[in-house]
Parts: sequence; C-alpha cells; structure tokens
Amino acid sequence: MRFPQGFVAFAICAAALTAAQAQTASFVPEQHGPGTAPAPMSFSFDALHGQIAASGVQLKPMSTKRAAGLAPTTGTIQVTINVKIVSGFQSGTTYHCSLYAVGGAIDPATLQIDGGIETAATFAVPSGPGTVACTMTIPYEWTLPSGRGTDSGVILAFGVGAINPQGEAQRSTLQVDGIEALPANGATDKFVFDVTL
Repeated sequence: MRFPQGFVAFAICAAALTAAQAQTASFVPEQHGPGTAPAPMSFSFDALHGQIAASGVQLKPMSTKRAAGLAPTTGTIQVTINVKIVSGFQSGTTYHCSLYAVGGAIDPATLQIDGGIETAATFAVPSGPGTVACTMTIPYEWTLPSGRGTDSGVILAFGVGAINPQGEAQRSTLQVDGIEALPANGATDKFVFDVTL
C-alpha cells in the first residue's frame, strides 16, 4: 500500500512536533556499598499538558506500616522556580510549571520508596523584566518506617514549558534535583531553582 506524499510529510511533521513537546531526564543515585549498582529513575515532562511522570519508581505498600502502628509524618515542600526568558516568545505565551516529588526512605539499589509521591502544577506569573516565577506548595502526609537512615530524603523533578497562544509547546526544560533531606515532621522546606527558556 502506498501513501500519498502529503500524508507521509504530515506524519513526519506530527512525529517531530510530538518529540519536541516532551523531555526525559534520568536520575541515578550515588552507589551505596561495594557491588551495589543503583537502579535508574527516569522522569519525562509533557510541557503541553504540564505533567511530569516517573518510571523506575516503586512504592512499598502501606499495609505493613499501618499494622505496625506507625504514625504518619507530615510536612510541606515549597518550590519556587524563577524563569529567565531569553528565547523571544510571542506575546501571550504562558509558562506552565510542574513539580514531581518522591520522598521517604529510598532504597538506592532498587529505588523502592517507603513514603510517597506528590505532584503540583501552576502557571508562572511575571516577576520582573524578562522573568516569570511560579511557586508550588505540596503538603504531605506519609507513613514512613521507623529508624529510617541516611537514605531518607526527597527527590524533586521540575519542569517549565512555554506554551504559545495557539496552544503549542514552544520550549521546555526538565531538571532533577538530587536527594534533599526530608523536612522535619510538621516543618516546611523551601527550595528555589533558576532556569532559562
């Protein structure tokens, strides 16, 4: 079966547009102990829909922690992203910010998480000449194992996408922070990141 040349050109353009609207980043924690090869954790960012997804992450079930009578740990993660605009986007472009937080006791060999996964998204607002900023706040309640060690923490993946008035993703960035310390129970931890589009 032969396809008309116009159809083939359309299919190639559609594939290129889809590829331009998505980004992927990988995070591999440092090796812990001799012979341990850490598993990779990958994040992808759909700038058009403002969604970050992760692969390679497994959550441990809560049923055993509830049976052990463990009290939940609460806290708040607040992330501000300052965006410097240098790409010369058209007037009316909006900037969508997304955050993906994985936190708790993290097994570096298997990336099994004894904690939780949280997400947030918002639109950036002007913050000065040639800049926009967005702040996302995630309150959480996770049941964490007692006696968690140095592998406790939170991994933050954040993305910003420039969406033109026609609804097309013009440019995006996806970045992954290292393992940050978990906030103390009931506390708020604030993170600030700077990006350029």
